[in-house]
Amino acid sequence: MKHMAESMKTVGEMLNGRREFDAIAVCAGVAALHENRHQARKQFSSETKDHASRASAAVWEKPDDFKAELEGFDAAIKALVAASETDNLDEMRVPFKDVGQSCSSCHEQFRLSE
Repeated sequence: MKHMAESMKTVGEMLNGRREFDAIAVCAGVAALHENRHQARKQFSSETKDHASRASAAVWEKPDDFKAELEGFDAAIKALVAASETDNLDEMRVPFKDVGQSCSSCHEQFRLSE
């Protein structure tokens, strides 16, 4: 999950103008998000219920809801991948925002507060 957060930060800073836009770096960040998008399924499966994490019990108590969140995240990532293939900064902003909203939605429901 840390790798995904790092990728989100890098891509977000470029899309928001806080860092110089580098199409290769954006594509690498988006590719990393795509590659790691299934990690939550692995990290929070029924076999990992008792390992230390910031996941709330809702992950295991509401598995269908958690699965739906992950499917929404997957769809958002795929849309971002498609947009990143254009190398058009403006076309990436909305799909990137959708990925961020998907992350936030899942964290609100399934992650313990700090």
